[in-house]
Amino acid sequence: MKRPATHAEVKAFTRIELVVTVLAVGLIIGLAILWTRQTMRKSRNEACLNNLRQVGIAFRLWSPGQSDAYPMQYPKDRGGTRELIGTGQVFVHFRALSNELQSPKNLVCPADKQKMVAPNFGEGFSDTNVSYFIGLDALETYPQTFLSGDRNLAAYGQPVAKGLFVLMTNTPLSWTTNIHVSSGNICSSDAFVQFLNSDGLSQAVQKQELATNRLAIP
Repeated sequence: MKRPATHAEVKAFTRIELVVTVLAVGLIIGLAILWTRQTMRKSRNEACLNNLRQVGIAFRLWSPGQSDAYPMQYPKDRGGTRELIGTGQVFVHFRALSNELQSPKNLVCPADKQKMVAPNFGEGFSDTNVSYFIGLDALETYPQTFLSGDRNLAAYGQPVAKGLFVLMTNTPLSWTTNIHVSSGNICSSDAFVQFLNSDGLSQAVQKQELATNRLAIP
């Protein structure tokens, strides 16, 4: 005949159940947090992709009537920004696209915590309101040349500094770990946007039709 469990045995069994329950709840919470973070990261990246699509479209909308060139190749008296290239500033070129971009919100990646959305393109708008670099030598006739993209670039293993940077087809370009965690988005001159890891970025650099492309980094 099976003897009934003692009080001590019942108490011990309850503690085991409690430990198992706590571990199970902890695992569920951990998985939920991981899923939430991944979902938020995916959402931010999709928003960044959409931003750069708008940037690419804005450049191409500006281009008709101005040959195949973008504002960076035209003088100020013709609506361009050619004279401002030497400043290394990025916002001046995006300001020339204000009618096509419509909102400065399209210039800030949600994952870029160091940049803030400007209320408008007027006074106060600056590189602090821009997450994306500009390829100053990009033309529609060179569709695979970098037109814009996330600013968290690294060359020779070091972060690319703010200002002008000369990109050559043999430059070992990669991404830093901030913004999209060793990945990023590139908008080509044909307005095609793609999300690339560092290996993909390096391959894209080699495919550019221009031997050199000056980048303005915000």
